[in-house]
Amino acid sequence: MHRTRRLVPAIAAMVAGAVLAAGTVSACQADQKPEPEQSAAAPVVPAAPTPTPLPSAAPGTAGPDAERSAWLGEQLREIVDAQHFDDVVNAKTGKRPPAMPNVDVAVIELDDTGRPVAAANTLLTQKHPHGVAVPVTRDLSAPGVRWTHWSNSVWAAKKSTEPLLADRGDAPLEFMTPYPASVFKLIVAFGVARLADRGGVRYDEVYDYRPRKATCPDGRKPGKHSVSWWLDAMLTYSSNTATCALLMMLHERDGVAPMNGALRSLGLPTLRVVNTDPADGGGWSFWGLTMTALDTSRLLLLFTEAPGTLWRTPKGDPVTVGVLKRSSRATLRKMLRDQGLNQALSTANWCGQDYPAQGIPHAVPKRWIDPATGVVHVEDRTYRGDVRKCADDAEVEFAHKTGLVPSAGADAGIVTALPGAKPRRYVISVFSNLGCTYVDFVGAYDGACRYTEKLATLGAAVDALMTKTAGRATATLVSGG
Repeated sequence: MHRTRRLVPAIAAMVAGAVLAAGTVSACQADQKPEPEQSAAAPVVPAAPTPTPLPSAAPGTAGPDAERSAWLGEQLREIVDAQHFDDVVNAKTGKRPPAMPNVDVAVIELDDTGRPVAAANTLLTQKHPHGVAVPVTRDLSAPGVRWTHWSNSVWAAKKSTEPLLADRGDAPLEFMTPYPASVFKLIVAFGVARLADRGGVRYDEVYDYRPRKATCPDGRKPGKHSVSWWLDAMLTYSSNTATCALLMMLHERDGVAPMNGALRSLGLPTLRVVNTDPADGGGWSFWGLTMTALDTSRLLLLFTEAPGTLWRTPKGDPVTVGVLKRSSRATLRKMLRDQGLNQALSTANWCGQDYPAQGIPHAVPKRWIDPATGVVHVEDRTYRGDVRKCADDAEVEFAHKTGLVPSAGADAGIVTALPGAKPRRYVISVFSNLGCTYVDFVGAYDGACRYTEKLATLGAAVDALMTKTAGRATATLVSGG
């Protein structure tokens, strides 16, 4: 499908072509660099249709309504299909990708108390070029999928990789889950919060990071800051050094294995941070860092104040936000609300620009905006344009974390309507292998490593759907545990 570059904020224009180079594109300057070593082991945004009101789950039960989830799943599949994710080009050659990109999108619709009303998960692959709506259980899981490890070369060859989970051999769907890039820092944040809740560290405690190696993506950069400072740097502007520091601290205090074990016991088995280097917190790999959209969305639910049982573990135990203490949940939410890298599902850092298209309609936190010029500065990154003139158009708060490397683009967060805006509340996560190797057109963002705007148009379409469904899902769910 051939398209021309559009000059108004509708949908990205494209250049046609074919083929990919599996390696890093030299023109890309990723927010997370360099890309990890791969382990040998391992037209306009479509308007969402107005829904027919569906019943909520019966009082006294926990979990989303199955009928409503099935309906939401089909709506999400149609939205994902409408983005034409294969209509991107190689940043250097202008040629099309060798296979349909792999995209994993999950949405959990919440009622006005923050409890799940419906959940959906769509997977886009070469076997399902128009997307497939994955059946989601009342425990917000997708047992019908055989998740496998990511490999650039295997994807380009249209083959399969080894399984991520050992007990899914009979599952009818197979999906090679993209590398999560910096969204994996949500797992590290969970691990630090869990350690703090158990008295293993204090947020105001000063941690002296003295790496003994240089496997961290940003090299060997010692530092001495409070744990809260390291957390803020990791979550708000995606500091790799801060992430390595916190991972090294977790290794030193025996927090990594318990963190992964806790995620498994909670029924979030695809969320893993393994084989990182205790000597500096580096050693990130395609095989060692894994996440899927639905499990990530459930992890984000644990950062909220939603009442009652959210889902049940594989053993049948109720899962509540009490997994983390209220103070830790508040700390993480504040940092995610202060996100500086609003450039994927939300493109607020380019607010008012013709390109990229607007995504989820939220505003850049004031801490990143130059009060004299309105230009967004996030550490060593500067974004063009005055965002103050369109900040009043913001409709939601988006507490989120992005991730970007040449072969992966991701975003995950919690959306809540601002006072006076049309009501909606939901969690959304997206993982894709569309990093800055594949862009909307050659020369996009002047060659800097950025996301295709298709993630933004996806975010805008989901937000429009959630806005239209708001009020049709009443807050009648009651804890089942």
